[in-house]
Amino acid sequence: MFTGFALLVFIPVALAQLSNVVVVDFEGAVVQSAEGKRASDRFSAAVKAKQDELGKKQQELDDQTKKLQNGARTLSDDAKATLQRDIDRRTTELQRLNEDAQKELGLTRDELLRPIADRASAILNAMAAELNYTLVIDVSNPETNVIWKNPKNDVTEELIKRINASAPKEPAKPAAAPATNKPTPPATKPTTPRPPKE
Repeated sequence: MFTGFALLVFIPVALAQLSNVVVVDFEGAVVQSAEGKRASDRFSAAVKAKQDELGKKQQELDDQTKKLQNGARTLSDDAKATLQRDIDRRTTELQRLNEDAQKELGLTRDELLRPIADRASAILNAMAAELNYTLVIDVSNPETNVIWKNPKNDVTEELIKRINASAPKEPAKPAAAPATNKPTPPATKPTTPRPPKE
């Protein structure tokens, strides 16, 4: 009997305390910021370059494997053994290149996005202090078990705006002077007019 009354009393208090709970897609904010998009484009270019390199090595391995399969009846034992050693070497090399590529791309991604993420984290902390957030939940973290979120409590767009506003300004490129074949005259100091002689 008293349990229901207690719940009625404490629910408004609990809701009041939760009113400043917000959610943010932190990783999305970093990647969707103007600076993050440029960094993501550079990362995608690096990924494509590695994929092209690995694809070429994979094709060479496939060609050698087909050569061995097609020559199973016609090649000598020595030729088949040589091909098999080449295939084994290429397989080991491809595995090593793949592992190296994954490490290198991980470092590249971190190098490109870490400065933006660090600045975004400082901005989010400042937002929390400024707007009196009680709790900020990062929904981009796969370990965050969020079943539902109210779009009104999502501060991702605001964070993106503030990241963009805080981005270091790129120096303006000087306008190129029009190309002419005439030599540039030497700079001269302006002459001060002399008073007329009496």
